Amino acid sequence: MNTTEKYAEKILEGIEKGFGKYIVKPPYQKWYLDEGLADYIIVNQSNNKIEVSLDRDGFGTVTTKIEGIESLSREEIEEILSIVEKRITEMFFDEVHLGKFEYQLTTILNFRHANKEFYLVNEPRKAELKQRFDRYVQETTIDHSRKIIEHEWITFLDKLFDTNLNQYTESQIITVAEKYMESIEAMQNRDFLKKYRSSLIHQAGKWKKAMFMPLYYQVKGNEKWDKEYILKVEIAPEKVDAEKLKLFVQQALWKIKYKQYSWDVKFACEDLERAANELGSEKAKQYLKKGTGELPDNLIHYKDSDLEADANDVFATISLKIKQETAEAYGKALDFIIALLKAGFSHSYQIKLSSKAPKYFLDIKGLAKSSTHRFFAQALQYETLHPKLEKYAKVAMKEFEWYTDVEEGEKSCMPGSYAVFGLGLASKKYFPLVIEYFKLVDDEHQMVHKNFVSVLIEQYGFNVETLPTIYEGVISSQDDVIFKSLTEAMKNPENKVLLNNFLKDKEDYYQEAMYYAVYGKNWEKKK
Repeated sequence: MNTTEKYAEKILEGIEKGFGKYIVKPPYQKWYLDEGLADYIIVNQSNNKIEVSLDRDGFGTVTTKIEGIESLSREEIEEILSIVEKRITEMFFDEVHLGKFEYQLTTILNFRHANKEFYLVNEPRKAELKQRFDRYVQETTIDHSRKIIEHEWITFLDKLFDTNLNQYTESQIITVAEKYMESIEAMQNRDFLKKYRSSLIHQAGKWKKAMFMPLYYQVKGNEKWDKEYILKVEIAPEKVDAEKLKLFVQQALWKIKYKQYSWDVKFACEDLERAANELGSEKAKQYLKKGTGELPDNLIHYKDSDLEADANDVFATISLKIKQETAEAYGKALDFIIALLKAGFSHSYQIKLSSKAPKYFLDIKGLAKSSTHRFFAQALQYETLHPKLEKYAKVAMKEFEWYTDVEEGEKSCMPGSYAVFGLGLASKKYFPLVIEYFKLVDDEHQMVHKNFVSVLIEQYGFNVETLPTIYEGVISSQDDVIFKSLTEAMKNPENKVLLNNFLKDKEDYYQEAMYYAVYGKNWEKKK
């Protein structure tokens, strides 16, 4: 083995170390479309070290020290890189190494004195994967004969955005992505749906970064947060590929609808503005100005001397300007919202309120002091509006939907929450509504209603009339909470008898939840 071969061997050992960070499995063993680990290898020289990554974003970099490589000549490095290319090519087509690679591989070798980039395709593997992909799409989105497995959508989306593989147009990518989402929605698994949407946003973002932006923009800056996109001087709207532009606009829409982070909407809006102002997208202009256009103008705009209201179903925002602080003005606002929801406006929405009234919120611990909360708290001050607020709540309440002006977490709450809480504290006649709310609320992902239960007990006490509502409130939360007011109420023997008689016909799980809320972990000894 001569000197150049020895150095080539060291580089190949460094690449093997890169693969060593992962568990390499045979093709299709992990997921139905998971044919291999890597479609990309980059090797960068840094003095007497090489850095290897199998990820386009540079994650999981492995460093290997190679003494003396920094002093080699251009001719020597070029010879070494040719050997490395030959060996990687042999590995790529060798069945022994199939699990390491996808059907295609881009390799970039960046060294001080020479660079090399090459692209490989295994055509038989590509044909096999295309066949499997087509079958998978058919069975998951059309026939619904295949059950979607958790995380399987990661490889599905990777192949979906690979037009070299599937020969899809960008419109087809959008259609299939949406149909796949519908299949997951039908499973009624909120966690699956959230993860799929997150993966969709990520994959669409990768497509935008790698495939779309370089076509039409000069990209300046390397950092994720510090990139500047400057429209190429030769680009005019008529030169923009309509299909690619459609997917670019759609990825921004997905990011707005399924945002993960507070900055997602900001970046998505920047993309829509680029599409509208620089690339000539009429659809992007429409989204920014009035939403999807699927709702008639008389539903998304209202204006008179009491109220000015506008809705955008892309951003799922309802803007309300209260001109007169009267029951009539708030009633018109409620009518506007109810009509929108009945027409298919997203139940996960937020209100942007403009009001000259002093800020007022419900006196319940843990509720976010948001603009949406403020609107309903102020509307609740008008008793004449209570029937209309009940009507709103019944229309708005929907499991797995949330007011969107609150970060997901402890303060998240189902649409209708503020109205239900306020009405429940205003009068016992709204207890049936409160019970309906408790039975519908997503007890795995919402916590704020337990604070409402606490206030409800403190206000109305524990008795025959309140017990059914208190019970539904307690069992509607998976959090183990002890209500001191209930513990105090059990000091009265009559209340203890009342509780025991009420629970005797309930399922064991619910009995335990209620007794825990009263007595804590030693409830069996105290009941």
